[in-house]
This record gives sequence, C-alpha cells and structure tokens, in this order.
Amino acid sequence: MMLKVYVDATAIRGQLSGIGFYNLSLLRALNKLQHSQQFQGQFSLQIYYQPGFKDWLRGKWQKNNNLSEFANCTCLPLPVTLSDSLVGFANPIINLLEKRLNEPDLIHGTDHYIFPSQQSINLLTIHDLTFLKFPEFVPPIVQRYHQRILRCLPFAQGILTFAESTKKEISHYYQFPPERIFVTPQASRYQSPPLSTEPTSPESDSANDPFSAAIPYNFAVPYFLFVSTLEPRKNVVGLIEAFNLFKQATKAPHQLVLIGQLGWKYEPILTAIANSPYTDQIHRLAYIPNQWLALFYQRATAFVYPSFYEGFGLPVVEAMNFGLPIITANAGSLPEVVGDSGVLVDPQDPQALALALEKIVANPDWQRQLKQKSLTRSKDFSWEHTARKTLEVYQSLTH
Repeated sequence: MMLKVYVDATAIRGQLSGIGFYNLSLLRALNKLQHSQQFQGQFSLQIYYQPGFKDWLRGKWQKNNNLSEFANCTCLPLPVTLSDSLVGFANPIINLLEKRLNEPDLIHGTDHYIFPSQQSINLLTIHDLTFLKFPEFVPPIVQRYHQRILRCLPFAQGILTFAESTKKEISHYYQFPPERIFVTPQASRYQSPPLSTEPTSPESDSANDPFSAAIPYNFAVPYFLFVSTLEPRKNVVGLIEAFNLFKQATKAPHQLVLIGQLGWKYEPILTAIANSPYTDQIHRLAYIPNQWLALFYQRATAFVYPSFYEGFGLPVVEAMNFGLPIITANAGSLPEVVGDSGVLVDPQDPQALALALEKIVANPDWQRQLKQKSLTRSKDFSWEHTARKTLEVYQSLTH
C-alpha cells in the first residue's frame, strides 16, 4: 500500500535561509524521489502549510511563490501560534483542520512544531537546541521553541535532527528515547561537483540581474569568507578580532568578506567592523543571488566559521562543496560535520583562530591538502541522500 506523507512547508516564505532552505531542499528531493523508478508507487508526497499571522488576518491563505512548483499543497487556515495554543486540550477546531489533510499515514513537522494530528504518525524536526543551551544567543520568539516542543512531544512518535551530537542533546534534555531520534544530515544548495561559476561580464548580464552590475568586491584581492546570518551565536565579533590579529602579524593582503543578513542583536558586529584598524578591508554583503554566492565560495582562500554552536552547520558543507579549506569551531555539531577535513579551533580564542589564518596563508602545501580533504568530505552530503534517509525514517515509523 502506498505511504501517504504530509510534510509541513510553513517555513518556506520570504528570503530563504536556514530552516526555510532546508525545508524547500528536502521537499524538492523527496518530490524527485517519489517519481524515480526505484520509489514510484511506494509513497505519495503531500504538502501542507499554515499562513503567517498577518496573512491569516488579511485572508491571504494561498501558497506563496516558493511553493509554486509543487502541485499537492493544502492550506491549514490557522497560524502556528494559534494551533499551538490549542494543542493541550481536545477541541473541534483541530479536528476540523485535520480533516483537510485527507487521512495521512504520517505528518512531518519541519520547524520545531508539528500539527497535533490524532490519526497519523507524527514526526517532529528539531534543528538545534540553541534556545536551551545558549538562550542569550536567540530572541524571545526562538526561546519559546522549548515550550512548543514540550507541547508536541506527547503526540510525536519520532524526532528528526541533523547530527549525532544534536541527537544526544535532544535525548538528554527531553528524555526522549534515542532509538526514536533519527539523524538525516543536510547538504549544499549547489550541485556536486559545483556549478560553473566563471564570472560573466557585469555589463552583459546586468539586464537579467541588476545585482551583477555592481559586485562589491575586487576578486583580484585574496580574502577569507564567512557566510551566515550576522548574530551573536555565529561569533562574528570573535572572527573580526582574529582578523585584526592576523593583519597585525602579517603583511598578507587578505581581506575579510562577511555575507549574510543582519540578524538578532547585530549591532556589536557593526561596531566591531567600524572600530577595526582594518575596517576598509572588511566587506559586509547582505542577501545575494546564489550564482554570486557561488563565485565568492569558489574564489576564497579559506572559509572561516567560528560559531559558538550549530545543530548542523550548513555553510560549512557548502564551502566544502567548493573545495575550500575549512577553519571552524570545535563546538556543537561542527567537528562531526567537518570530520578530519578541516581545522578546529576554540571559538573563545581569537588568537588560535588568527594563527590558523596565518598558517593557511603561509603554507600553500597545507592549503592544497585541506582543499582536497574538503572535496572528498563533501561527497558524503547530498539532498538525494538526505531524502532517502528521511524516507527510511517515514517507512520505519509506519511499519
């Protein structure tokens, strides 16, 4: 009998990063899998989403453009904030909404919450436990994830996460049976081997992509690259301190490129940039098109990611996909993701990070070794692999 699966796509809206990117990439890979010769007829992928609170008030319940490629989309016309508040007790609203899903075998909640179905197997994705381990690094709305998860756990038959280290943390903090916590690593947005990223002429391409007319960097100048939201957890201030030490200790021309949107409590990061003696050599770019991000990945000297804590560390996987030497933190899931293919440093120690930058620049042979290790390690991650592992979880929970 064909397995009917509903996957939550609520997180796929606006400019995608983090959870939204995972959500969309997983759906695309599962959709491709269900139509493959190997899995055709084994499972049916359905998609549901809940509108944001403001859209719900305005009656804007239609699927957004990011979901236009998927045919089987169902709206549950109640925001997560409201359906979450109804979890704790039986009520007709939840039952009425559930009928819109047409009797699924399994529901997969992709963002620390799952619709409280009474009739199906329920799988909950937990991306990381920053809100428990480092609540000072996340805004109050994210800190509330803990209470939301507590309300979901009584009707969750399984939990999905992305690293063994996060699995252990979830089992410890929530006393959830480890045999019902499943690990499905994420993958890069770029194909492997990477897409061609040879630069095109800004003049010839500007009609199609206005951004390309003004790429704000001279690629003839070498640079270290950081890609992620600019927020306290990512330790960008520590990275800038390390870059300052590196510049003081060497005459290297290398600069620092930070690509990412401003996140929660970003002000100290901008202050650190402004106060750096090398402020003119620190370049901050906001959200940019994928093809240009690929260009920055491809041409960097090294990828530097000293985050205090990650539930996975997707930017590191993307950088490995381009064969970049990796310098990252020995914290959270990052050692597990990188394996022996990168350099691990204490995120609390800017001097150690600065020394790693110096060694990368001073030792071309070591740099080439790290490049090859990154490319080799990157082969362990693909969205097809993620989708297959996720489907295995669906099947194991429903048999």
